[in-house]
Amino acid sequence: MTRVMIIDDHPIVLSGLTALIESDDALELVAAARTAAEAIATTTEPDVAVIDLELPDGDGIELGATLKRSRPHLCVLLLTMHADDQAVIRSLAAGLDGYLLKDSDPKDILAAIHTAARGALVLGRGASGAVTAAAALAPRTDALGQLDTRDREILSLLAQGLPTSQVAARLFLAPKTVRNRISEMLAKLGVATREEAIALGRAGGLGHS
Repeated sequence: MTRVMIIDDHPIVLSGLTALIESDDALELVAAARTAAEAIATTTEPDVAVIDLELPDGDGIELGATLKRSRPHLCVLLLTMHADDQAVIRSLAAGLDGYLLKDSDPKDILAAIHTAARGALVLGRGASGAVTAAAALAPRTDALGQLDTRDREILSLLAQGLPTSQVAARLFLAPKTVRNRISEMLAKLGVATREEAIALGRAGGLGHS
């Protein structure tokens, strides 16, 4: 039996999700909250938390990360109205387990809960191809720890969309130096192309101007 917690401030959505979960004999609803504060205060131990992205007292991604820190076994699915690539990438970088749109077919929502409970990543149709690629790289964001400060500066500027010449000018380096650093960076990250390095950097939170 998979134990589920719902966090959503919309009564109709909360009611609908409750009915949906209760319709599945393999799921048990153990908690329902309307705010981040209520969710944090709950003493239940769910296996999966289904969280709205926008809550009246906080951000669903931040809440999900907080809940996972106190319950390492917990899987967190974001359920939102917004198909937002940056939100998907933020959720993956925070270690969350899935991103779905609220207008998904009910059977797809149930399937996502079961999939997350098995430890697999869930990306609904709200995730674009580019974000799906970043998602594949997200579990390897710990490789960013291999980069020194200068590497991270270069990768952050590349992730903002700057070409090599502008990165060099911004950091007062020769373009050849930047190209050499990028080649070394690919080896450190274990990726083959600049595009993969940029996707990995973005999944790890780099590139915010």
